[in-house]
Amino acid sequence: TFTVLCYNVLCDKYATVNQYSYCPSWALNWEYRKMSIMKEIRNYEADIITLQEVETEQFRLLFQPELKALGYTGIFSPKSRAKTMNEEDRKYVDGCAIFWKSEKFEMEREHLIEFTQVVVKKASTSEHMLNRVMPRDNIALCAVLRIKENVYNNRRMTMAAADNVVGSPLVVCTAHIHWDPELCDVKLVQTMMLAHELYRLLEEVAEQFRITPQQTPVLICGDLNSLPDSGKVDCSSI
Repeated sequence: TFTVLCYNVLCDKYATVNQYSYCPSWALNWEYRKMSIMKEIRNYEADIITLQEVETEQFRLLFQPELKALGYTGIFSPKSRAKTMNEEDRKYVDGCAIFWKSEKFEMEREHLIEFTQVVVKKASTSEHMLNRVMPRDNIALCAVLRIKENVYNNRRMTMAAADNVVGSPLVVCTAHIHWDPELCDVKLVQTMMLAHELYRLLEEVAEQFRITPQQTPVLICGDLNSLPDSGKVDCSSI
């Protein structure tokens, strides 16, 4: 078994007094919050950590070195808008990150899903969908991991040889779906694209490991910005 932590760390530029008027300003300050965030991450000691709203510069200065010291390896990608910015402005673009304990997993490959790019390929029959989804530059980041022997370090029960998964793949995904509750159709389309692109990745991984996509385990984490009572969408209108 292994443990997983999924955490939206709230990028500093979004932690404004206007947005969180109920919260004291000192508690919104990044210098205070980053210490609390790292303390919580350390306390969980999860085998796999998936993060959203990680600022590019904070990945480099905080998350990557701190977690490397704890035995993690990680990958990161900013939102698509970073491609259009200069080096200084790119530092403050948020994105998604995945970390894993190096003693238990090793990475085969990483894969980035940019919803703005996917929708361009699929929107040839729907100008409405293109206009609605294209401006939202959310992403999903995937890591194809290979399971190592140490994943069984804490196992107390005997295990049949056929159940041993050492060397097998594990696809880990962290996604950040658009936030606006008024754009529930955009959320739906992004989620549909996520499912489709993930299955394409599973097919590639399955071929590499000579198994079927259905035999390829996938872990989907993220901030989906949806609740059980979130707005309904008539798919026929998309």
